[in-house]
Parts: sequence; C-alpha cells; structure tokens
Amino acid sequence: MSLFKKIASGGTKKSQRPDGPGKSIKGRKYLKWVVIVIVIIIAILTVRNFISGRRNNNTAAITTENVKVETRDIQKVLSSSGTVAPLSTYEVRTLVEGEILAADFEEGDQVEEGDILYQITTDDLDSKIDSAKTSVTRASDDYNKAVENYEKAAEDYQEALDDYNKAKEDVGNPNVTADVAGTITALSVEVGDTIQAGTQIANVYDNSSMLLEVPFLSSEVDSTLVGEGAEVELTDSFEVLVGTVTKVSSLEQVLSGNRLVKMVTIKVENPGGLTTSNTATASIGSLYSSSDGTFKPLEDTVILAGKSGEITRLNIEEGSKINIGDVLFVLSEDSVESSLDNYEKNLDSADSALDNATSQMENAKEAIEDAESSLQDQIDMKTDYSVTAPISGQVIRKDVLVGDTISSNSSLCVIYDLSALTFEMYIDELDVLSVKVGQEVDITADALQGVEISGVVTNISLESTSNNGVTQYPVTVRIDETGDLLPGMNVTGEIIIEKVEGVLAVPADALMRGDLVYVADESVTEAVGDVPAGYRSVEVETGLSDGDYIEIKSGLNGDEEVYVVRATGTTETIMMPGQFNQEMPNGQTRPSGSVFGGGGGTRPQSQ
Repeated sequence: MSLFKKIASGGTKKSQRPDGPGKSIKGRKYLKWVVIVIVIIIAILTVRNFISGRRNNNTAAITTENVKVETRDIQKVLSSSGTVAPLSTYEVRTLVEGEILAADFEEGDQVEEGDILYQITTDDLDSKIDSAKTSVTRASDDYNKAVENYEKAAEDYQEALDDYNKAKEDVGNPNVTADVAGTITALSVEVGDTIQAGTQIANVYDNSSMLLEVPFLSSEVDSTLVGEGAEVELTDSFEVLVGTVTKVSSLEQVLSGNRLVKMVTIKVENPGGLTTSNTATASIGSLYSSSDGTFKPLEDTVILAGKSGEITRLNIEEGSKINIGDVLFVLSEDSVESSLDNYEKNLDSADSALDNATSQMENAKEAIEDAESSLQDQIDMKTDYSVTAPISGQVIRKDVLVGDTISSNSSLCVIYDLSALTFEMYIDELDVLSVKVGQEVDITADALQGVEISGVVTNISLESTSNNGVTQYPVTVRIDETGDLLPGMNVTGEIIIEKVEGVLAVPADALMRGDLVYVADESVTEAVGDVPAGYRSVEVETGLSDGDYIEIKSGLNGDEEVYVVRATGTTETIMMPGQFNQEMPNGQTRPSGSVFGGGGGTRPQSQ
C-alpha cells in the first residue's frame, strides 16, 4: 500500500493490527512528521511562484527611437515660489493721549502722503508743556552758572600762564631787582635765607619829593588837571613852592558847611625842610583849594620778594640808597628752577580746570537745546493734534473711530503702498552668485493663469537661512506692472541665469557615457560593443543643458539622427525588512541608502 493510501485508510484499523499497542504509537509519530514536511514544501513553492509572478508583471518597458538633431534655444533658470506683498507697509501710531475728534477716511480709501487722517484732543499736553518750560528754565540757570565758571577758569588760566611766562624769562637770571627808589630804612633778610614769593625784604623811604593832598571843590576839578602846574603855599611860613598835579581823586568827600570836594595830589620838590607835619594850601590857575592839606613822602613802602629761593648774595643794607633796577639780592640757580616747576604745576592745574569748565559749559548748552526742543515739540502737538498719512497708499485697516480714547503709541491704522509689489525668492547657495541686482524675473501667478508678469531683482540679502544642511538666500523681486495681482497671491519667479540661442541640440537621453552619441548609419550592419547595429559612435562636445535637451558644440552637423533609449514603465523593487522607499523625481522609487542629488532651486527649461 502506498503512503497516501495509508493515510486515506484512516486510523481505526491500527488498533486491530496484531503488532499490538507499541507499534500503533510509533505509526502516529511517523505520520505527524510526514504532514509537516508536506506543508513546508507547499509554502516554498507558493512564495517562489508569487515572486516570479511579480517580477514578470513589473518589468519596465524600454523603448528606443531615432531623434533628429535640431536647432533650438536652451536656457537654465532659477525658480522659486513666494507670496506677493506690498512695496511698503506702514502702521500709523501716535505719541499722544486723547480723544479722536475726526477720522474722515474708511478702509479701502486711497490716501496721499500728508493727508490728515485723525484729529486728536491733547489737553494733557498742558502739564507737559509746563514741565518742559520748567526744564528750560533750570537748564538756562545751569548754563549761566557754567558760563560764569568757565570765565573764572579762563581768567585763572591766563593769570597762571602770565606768571609762568614771566617766571620762565627769569630762570636764566637769578637777580632780584628794585622797582622803587629810596633809602633802605629796615632790612628783613640775610644771606642763606630761603624766601617765598611775597616775603618782606626791606622798607624803603624817599622824601626827595613830597606829595601834598589838598581838597578842591568837586564841581571845579576833574582828571583833566593831571599834569597841570600848581602853586603850593606853606601855612606856617607862607613860602610858595611850585608843583605838578599827579592825581585827581574820583571819590567825593564832604567838608564843613556841606562843601563837596575831591582830593587833588600835587608833587613838589623837597627843598630840604618839608616833613609830614607841614601843611599847605594850593592853587591851580584860578582854582583855589578849599582848605589846607598835608604832606607825605614820595615813597614809604615795603619791598616784597617776587620770587622764591635761597639768597646767595645780598647787595643792600640799612641806609643804602637804591634806584629802580638796582640788584637787591641773588638767588641760587636750583631754587629758581624749582620755583619755575611750581609755576608750571599751577599752569597745568589751571588748564585742567579750564577744560572741565569748558566741558560743563558745552554739556549745559546741549541740555538747554534739548529742553527747548522738547518744549517746542510739546507746543507743536498742543490742541487738536493732527495725524497725517506718512506714505501714499491704500488704507487696509482702520483701528480707531471718532469718539475713541487712545493712549500713547496706540495703533491707528495700516496703509499699504501698492505702487509696486514685491516677493522673495529663496536661492540655493550654489546658485546665488549667479543672481545680480537688475536681472529680469519672469513671474506666473496661480490665480492668474496665462498672464505674463515681469519683475526685477532689487536686493540680494546676506541674511541666509539653513535647513538640513542646505543654505538659501532671500532675493527680493519688485513688480512695477502689477495688473490684477493682489497682496497675498502665490507666485512663482524664474530668473534666467544662462541662455544660448539657435544651437544644435539632442535629447539628454541620447548622450552616452564619455560624451558619445549613436548616429544612425545604415552601412553599419553589425553591433559593435554597446553600439547596436545600424549606428556608429560619435564623440561630441557638449554645452548648456536644460535637463531635457543638451547643446552640441561640435561633433554633429545637424543632419543626423541619434539613438535615444527611453524607459516607459515603472520598475518595482521588493523591499527587504528595514528598508523604505524614497520617491524619485520621475515617480519611481528606490531603496534607502541611495543618494539623489537635488538642484537646490534650479529648474531647467527648454524653448
């Protein structure tokens, strides 16, 4: 009995076999393994047939054809889509608070730059104006004080400069000279003393001439009498001396009898007996003194040191007679130079003070200018403040109405400048250097089928964006002839970056590896390598390609037909676990792990 017959006979007779119970169990185990093997064989055959069927059903169809070499234009363009926007958008805001009194426009209205949009009450500006006036007054006071400080600092600097220059002239001359004449009546220094400027050196007395101070009526004398001759009559001896008027005081005094007088000083030669105890009257031409006057010596003064330093030689003593210009004493060279250093330090200090005063005055001047400008701004905004259109355009949004109360920096309305439209193209970093300002852009709009629109590149921004390792640059395109275009419409722009006209061209699929094309030739009866029968291989020089066609610079004359291989079907790939499909540009798919190079925004076209 065959195996299948044994299976079909069933298992009821096995218990009746004379072999007994042990052989019945062994038969059942054998039957189980046979069934498992049969199932596995059937599964393998089924999978193989399924795979074979898929392969037979999905093999791509390949077609070949001869294509005539032709003359055509080829161009390469950069393409990008975007949304149209107005040339400029302005949101009108205000810096004041108040109530809207008038707003004589509506959304959709066309307005011109300078048109009044809103009128607003600004009563709150009164307090701001008062505050601004106070600021101006305070700034003015500060400025005036700064000017006074500057003038004082300038005077101190000039004085320090004069002292320094004078001291500098004296550096090479340690001699200290007399500026008065007379007799030394007392000496206050000696050799070896270190003196400071202003130190008392000696007392000088000179009575070779005497000065008579005598009153004259105030109405009769003035400074024009200085230099006039005068006669002096001594009260006790009636002796008459001749003198000269040296001074007429400007200070008026009152004598007995309410006489208003001025003191006149007359210099007379001392005949030898005049002292300060003598008195006299005087006459100047026909004018007579109102009473007696007293005498005083020509000089009775103290000599003060004009320099600092150590006295190395002293040329005077008590009783010495000196004249103007005589050397009184000599200072050491070192002390004179040290004194100059002090003058220089004083000059530097005065210069620094002057710089500070100048800076303070300039800052105060700026402060008063700012305060005055702020006050003027507040005055300009006072009462029925008008808000005007900053640009010409169309009102897109009106945010506040008559009667509304607004706060500072409130949005009032939005205006679009629709004199032109713009949109941004995003160009790959590999292509952006081919784009130049002024290039023309061909534009199509989704909402305006068949309408040709022209734009021009106005800006190439350096503010790039990067996504997944791809960097793009925004390129601004301006559209002057807007037609029916509206802000917000979707458009696509194309920039021609390279173009050739009237060139020989073949389909891109005709180009074989090594820049070869197969030219139809009936004289070739057998295939040569990859070149099929009826064709010969020709090496060509290629140029610009738009993806569909490629320029032939040399190798063909235009009369040939070339061999083109085209795939007309889609090949499916059985994916292994863990793989996934990637969509290819022509609708095909391929397994993960392969690389597909994109154009980065470049879309070739042919004409």
